[in-house]
Amino acid sequence: MAKKSFKALMKNKQNSAAVEGVNQVIENKSPEFDKRDGMAHQIMSDIARPEIEAEGQIVRVPITEVYAETQVRPDQDFDDEVIDGMADSFVTVGILTPPRCFPRDRNGYRIWMGETRWRSAKKRGDSHIDIYVGTPPKDDKMRIIGQLIENLQQSGLKPLATALAFDELKRLHNMSGEDIAKTVGKPTSYISKHLRLVDAPESVIKLLRDGVTSDIDLAYTLTQISELSPQVTDKLTSQARTSGLTRTDAKGELDRLKSKKNGKISHAKSTSKNKKKAANASPVWSVQVQFDGQVGTIVTDRAPDADHKVWVRTVEGDVSVDAASLIVQGVIKG
Repeated sequence: MAKKSFKALMKNKQNSAAVEGVNQVIENKSPEFDKRDGMAHQIMSDIARPEIEAEGQIVRVPITEVYAETQVRPDQDFDDEVIDGMADSFVTVGILTPPRCFPRDRNGYRIWMGETRWRSAKKRGDSHIDIYVGTPPKDDKMRIIGQLIENLQQSGLKPLATALAFDELKRLHNMSGEDIAKTVGKPTSYISKHLRLVDAPESVIKLLRDGVTSDIDLAYTLTQISELSPQVTDKLTSQARTSGLTRTDAKGELDRLKSKKNGKISHAKSTSKNKKKAANASPVWSVQVQFDGQVGTIVTDRAPDADHKVWVRTVEGDVSVDAASLIVQGVIKG
């Protein structure tokens, strides 16, 4: 048997000592199992579990195998300029975030989010596209919410499409305005204004549909005006098409109509048989409330638009709010 050299023996001895030393440190530093924090142990166990994997993966597929249907953004709302600009950017940097798709079905990969990116790639003439195939939404409600969040927070969504999507969540999925606001990360007043568009007069709808304006506040003000005077609304929508209409102009007209209405009410009260002298009249008090970071007063002369809802008057107009979400701040004059 060949003898090992002195250097080889010393090397093996050093390695053995090093391993023993490391093992001793590990043994000394490792706490006993029963002394470990239960939650920390669970977290470490989850991290170490090999079966935990990503919920989906990015795959490259022929672009003809990808299709879209039932999006919150209707076909007419896809802007050709945006699609062209996005197609040009693909030449330089590619698709930074692949469209998210349902798992493959008999028709191919159905888009959940990212239809604009897919349209841009098609317009550029790409034969293949990277897509993210992940866990699909559990129901149609989650499909709508996912598409809303992406469109509202990233690329924007036109008022009518937004209004219809909010209305569908409210009617078909029993979500309140506050529920929708929290889910999509928007103020309650933003949700209320869009929901009012569902019942807006046709002249206001056409302004939005024809692209004359995309100002939700202007459309909301015109809708309020239509409740007081449809004739004035028709006049203002015509003005918007010919010479333009600002939000300030519309708000001024709304204030004028409200003052005129309040003047008639005051006159009727003063001529009633139970009228009292102004000097002896009791002051009018209003309940001031807070909701979603806003302050307003409860409207008592307007019927609620749904059960458990009340109208709250803010500086931006009347907003329909869940009564349970209101925080009463006090009572004020006026």
